[in-house]
Amino acid sequence: MCWRGKEDLPAGRALIASPYDAEARYSQKRGSPWTGYKVHLSEDCSGAGQPHLITHVVTTDATSNDATVVDAVHDALTAKGLKPAEHLLDSGYSSAELLLTAPADRDISVIAPVRPNSTPQQVRAAGFGRSAFTIDWQDKKAICPSGQDSRYWTAGLDNNGRDAIRIRFATTTCAPCPVRDQCTRSTQYGRQLTVRPQEQDALLERVRIEQTTEAWKERYAARAGIEGTIHQVVAVSGMRRTRYRGLAKTHLGHVLAATAVNLIRLDAWWNDTPLARARTSRLAALDLAA
Repeated sequence: MCWRGKEDLPAGRALIASPYDAEARYSQKRGSPWTGYKVHLSEDCSGAGQPHLITHVVTTDATSNDATVVDAVHDALTAKGLKPAEHLLDSGYSSAELLLTAPADRDISVIAPVRPNSTPQQVRAAGFGRSAFTIDWQDKKAICPSGQDSRYWTAGLDNNGRDAIRIRFATTTCAPCPVRDQCTRSTQYGRQLTVRPQEQDALLERVRIEQTTEAWKERYAARAGIEGTIHQVVAVSGMRRTRYRGLAKTHLGHVLAATAVNLIRLDAWWNDTPLARARTSRLAALDLAA
């Protein structure tokens, strides 16, 4: 028996994180660590004047990628006769594949923001970002702002197992370029790009433009309601701390908590109890008083 070093530890999804629950896993989100599980709630927000009820609950281990549950949620809602025409999702659930396949395979329009282009040049708004390059899909090459063609085009998978194409320019092409400093920081290699397959790449660029418009923001604003639902479920049931061990029992607890909130909302609707107003912070109250 010996003490394992960090390099010998298994992947997080396989690492037992608690001596009390062999299925619990360790994870972090925005700097907040926890050991346990994730819960994903779906809520119906379509009916004006109708109670917004939780329609589906999914429980996963803490390391699961959020995007992996969406297809299962769509299938479950369809089986219940609750298939949505539109599904508003947080950016963590969206992907180019989902935005393409959900309308085609399930007749569900997914409305979700996509991450902005994250190349250093695009982030700094200085130099040549992804949009400065022309992609020739037929000849499988990219053309840089100086008119030079890429040399390498490699189709494969990214770190998340999604289809990706890596494009690289030859060092001999980039080294003498007078605008090299605006294009790449590498001193040994030419400029590199990673793009999605053609349909996905075009869709991502279109959504990035659309999500900056007021019309898109107004359409997406309804998703904010699920944040209030999460707060209510946590306040009513203490959902952030499971009472059970194991994924199956924890999921049962999540379903019971969602059922309790649905009953509370139905009671309020039947008795014409108005929705509570959003809480005004003390700082905001002082500002209003002034």
